[in-house]
Amino acid sequence: MIGILNILKPTGMTSHDVVSSVRRTLNIKKVGHAGTLDPNVAGVIVICVGKATKFSEYLINGDKEYICQLILGQSTDTQDSYGRVTNAKDNFNLEIDYLKNVLNEFMGQQIQIPPAYSAVKFKGKKLYEYARKNIAVEKPGRPIEISELKLLKFDGKKALLKVKCSKGTYIRTLCHDIGMKLGTYGHMGVLVRTEASGLHINNSVTLDQVKFLHTNNRIEECLIPVEDIYKLEKVHIDSKYYKRLISGNEVYGKADKDQFYIYCRKSLIGIGRKVTENTVKIDKMLV
Repeated sequence: MIGILNILKPTGMTSHDVVSSVRRTLNIKKVGHAGTLDPNVAGVIVICVGKATKFSEYLINGDKEYICQLILGQSTDTQDSYGRVTNAKDNFNLEIDYLKNVLNEFMGQQIQIPPAYSAVKFKGKKLYEYARKNIAVEKPGRPIEISELKLLKFDGKKALLKVKCSKGTYIRTLCHDIGMKLGTYGHMGVLVRTEASGLHINNSVTLDQVKFLHTNNRIEECLIPVEDIYKLEKVHIDSKYYKRLISGNEVYGKADKDQFYIYCRKSLIGIGRKVTENTVKIDKMLV
C-alpha cells in the first residue's frame, strides 16, 4: 500500500494522533505526515502511507493556504485566542481601506520572528521550553513568503483573512504583526488550513471515512498516487536494467530534468537523478 491521504484533521488532535489513527486503521507501520498542524487548528494534513513516507521531505515544502480570524484590540502570550491576554487597546477605529493597505504591506518575501510558544529550536531547545520557564531569548528571524493575503470580511474588530504562504509561516505571528502595524494589538482566533501541497480541503476525507473505506475494501478511493501530487517528468527504463537500477547503479536512460520519476517493468521505482547525458540512477527508491 503506497500513496497519500488528504485528511481533514479536527481540532483537539495532534498530527501524531492522526498518524496513529491511520496506522491502526490500515494496520500498516509506515505512516507519516508531510507537515504538522497544531492541535487547535483544523484542516488539511497530508498523510503518507507505506513507502510514500520517503516522499514526505518533498511534499513538506509545498505552499499552504489558510482561512484565519484576526481579532484586533488584544495581544496574547501565545499570539492566539488560547493564550493569556498581555495587552489591550479597545479605543480604535479602523477604516476598511486602511486595513487593506496594511495587509498589502505584508505581501511578498520577509523575515518573520517565530512566536515564543513554538517548536522552533534555539540552542538545542524548543522555544516553548524557554517560554514556560519565563526565560527571554532573542529569537532568530526566518525567511517566509506571503503570496496572497485577502480580506474576506471585516466588522471593525474582527477580520476574516485568506492567506497563501510558504512553509514555516506562523499565521498567529502574522496576526500579531498586523495588529501592531495597525497601531493596536492583534491575535489569531479560528484557523483552518484549506490547502497543503496542492491538496484542498474540498477533497479531504475524515478519519471515519478512511475507516469505512478500508473496512469495505475501497481504500483506493481516497489513496492518492504520489506522482499525482508531486509532479515530475517520467523516465522509463528498459526492463533488462531492472536489477542494476534497484541496486543503485547507473543505467542507460535520458532525462530532460535533473530530477524525475523512474519507471521500470511498468512500475514506479522511485525518484531518479541524471548522472550523465545518457545515464541515470535512483536517488530515492520506492521498491
